[in-house]
Amino acid sequence: MKKLAAQILLAGAAVASMGMPFAEAVNKLAVESSKSQAKKVIDTIDQAYERGDVDTMMKNIASDASLTIIGVGEGSYAVGYENIKNALKKAAQIHAYKCHTTEQSVNVNKSSDVAWIAQQSDCTTPTGGKKVTIRSTAVEVKKDGKWLLIQAHHSIGAPEE
Repeated sequence: MKKLAAQILLAGAAVASMGMPFAEAVNKLAVESSKSQAKKVIDTIDQAYERGDVDTMMKNIASDASLTIIGVGEGSYAVGYENIKNALKKAAQIHAYKCHTTEQSVNVNKSSDVAWIAQQSDCTTPTGGKKVTIRSTAVEVKKDGKWLLIQAHHSIGAPEE
């Protein structure tokens, strides 16, 4: 009980230090918390992809018929949970890129139940070690209190010449 009271006091102090009306401050805290949770999901999926850990990826992806993921390779357009699971299994065996995210933007809507992510990553191909820039966009939804990926699109940036 003392721990809860201390957390409430700290939250109240944080809200007071924001210098804004209480409702607005609470909403801002909720949005920032949602951004952090959504970021964690996309980062987890990215790291799992590099390891070829399809199970972890699928735990963070919505089991929704409209789920869509568009990758960078031939035949890497998949719709539906099972189709995406099969595509990720194949991709993990063939061409798991090793990537380092260089830019990332995570935004959420006012009700904090939809997030959209844009990121750019410097990647190395598994064959030949070629360096490429992959640009990605993704949408996550909050279902039953958990953030899940619902859409993603990846493209290889055009070479700068």
